Amino acid sequence: MALFDFFKRETPKETIDLDKEAARIAAIYETYPEFPVMSADRDVDAWLEEIANGSAKIVPKEHMIRNEDGLLPGEVLLLDWVNEKDSTFTDFPDFFEMDFGIDPAETTNQLLFSDYLDILNEPSVLEFWSLTQLNDVLEENGLTICSDKKQAITKIKKEFSKDYITNMIDPGIYVLMEKGQKIVEKYTDFIHGYLDTPPE
Repeated sequence: MALFDFFKRETPKETIDLDKEAARIAAIYETYPEFPVMSADRDVDAWLEEIANGSAKIVPKEHMIRNEDGLLPGEVLLLDWVNEKDSTFTDFPDFFEMDFGIDPAETTNQLLFSDYLDILNEPSVLEFWSLTQLNDVLEENGLTICSDKKQAITKIKKEFSKDYITNMIDPGIYVLMEKGQKIVEKYTDFIHGYLDTPPE
């Protein structure tokens, strides 16, 4: 019987010994190169019941094996996922923890510290904003909105000083550094295969 077969049950268990389930999962995770992260706010009992009944799964072992670049699959995926997002973003999808065994917020900080990511905080961030966001700025300052994104950016840069714009976009967005760009390019098939999105 395969390692994870016991999680695939056709009918739910009538009674579940949570201690035994926890011990069984811990025994499996002990065979992993790294132990998957479990956030403090996870309802462990509910999670154990879901695993025992086959409605949830544990983190696959292959997701806790680092690639030749020293990164976990979840870290690679996270690099692409946070790119161009607001650096104050905190609402990460559950799959980073549940499927890939990483804490996305903490991992993002580690990727910043390791020079895979940076936070861009300058007027060029406007290029990443939507027309709606740009028009909100114009409208809030009593200016006529634009029907074109390029026109809106030009207008904002004309009407406001560089310092004002910098303060307006503070604290900026996440952007890939050269190191991070190379990783995303190298593992693009994996990234888009998981997210089910075609490469650009």
